[in-house]
Amino acid sequence: MSRLRYVVLCVLVQAVLPGAVLSQSIGTDRPDFVESSSTVGKGSIQIEGSIAFDETEILDTEVSNWTTPFLFRVGIANDWELRVESDWFVRSTREDGEDASEMTTTGVTDFAVGVKWSFFAPATGSAPSMAALVHATLPTGSDDLRGEGTRPSLRVVAEWAVADWGIGVMPGIVYDRGDRGRFVSGLFGAVVSKGITDSVRGFVELALDQLTEDKYGGNLGFIDFGGTYLLNPRWQLDAAAAVGLTDQSPDLGFTLGLSGLFPR
Repeated sequence: MSRLRYVVLCVLVQAVLPGAVLSQSIGTDRPDFVESSSTVGKGSIQIEGSIAFDETEILDTEVSNWTTPFLFRVGIANDWELRVESDWFVRSTREDGEDASEMTTTGVTDFAVGVKWSFFAPATGSAPSMAALVHATLPTGSDDLRGEGTRPSLRVVAEWAVADWGIGVMPGIVYDRGDRGRFVSGLFGAVVSKGITDSVRGFVELALDQLTEDKYGGNLGFIDFGGTYLLNPRWQLDAAAAVGLTDQSPDLGFTLGLSGLFPR
C-alpha cells in the first residue's frame, strides 16, 4: 500500500505543481497541420488524442464524418522519437437528398508508424529549428476503410520563434496508392501562432494536405485556426476549426483535443 500511495502522490503533485517547478513542458504536434520541430525527450511518452468532425455537401449529397484521431510518441533519444498515429474510429454518414436515403459506415482506419528526428536546434540567432518525419501508413484498417498497400511519406519542418510569435512551414511528399495505382502527391503547410498569455496560444494556418492530379483525388486544402490551453506543464487542451479551399476538400470541420506528457 505504501508504494501505491507514493505513485498516487507523485501523479497528484505533477498535476498541480506550477510550471516553474517542472523542468520539462509539453509541446504538441496538434491541433494544427504543421508538425512541431521538437521531440518528447529520451524515455518520455506523450499521447495526443481528440475527436474531430468534418462535413461535405455536393449537389444533393451530404457526407459527414466523426473520427477520433490520436498520436502516440515515445522518445528513444533526446532528438529521436517513435510515433504511431491514426484517425482510429470513424463513423461516416452519407445522405442522398434526391432519394432520401442514408448510409452509415463505421470502423477503424489505417495506422501509420514512423520516426521524427530533430536534427537542428539553434541556441541563439534567427535560424529555424528543424526536424524530419518519415512515416509509413499500413493497410490495417477495417475492410471499408483500409487503404491500398503501404504508403510512405517524408516531411520536413522548420520553425522560427520571435518573442511570443511562432512561424512554421512544412513541405512534404507522399508515395500513395489508390484505385488507379501508385502516385506521388505533395503537401505543404504554413502556420503563424502567438502566445496570448502564459497558458493560451492561438494560431492560423494554410494547409495543403494533398497536391496531385484530379484522377488521383485532386488537391485538398483548407484554412484552419484555433488555440491551445495549458492546464499545467504536462497537460494541454486544444481546439480548432477548418474551412475547405478546394472542391475536393471537406467544406468545414472542427476538432477538440487533450494531450498528456509522461516524462521518464
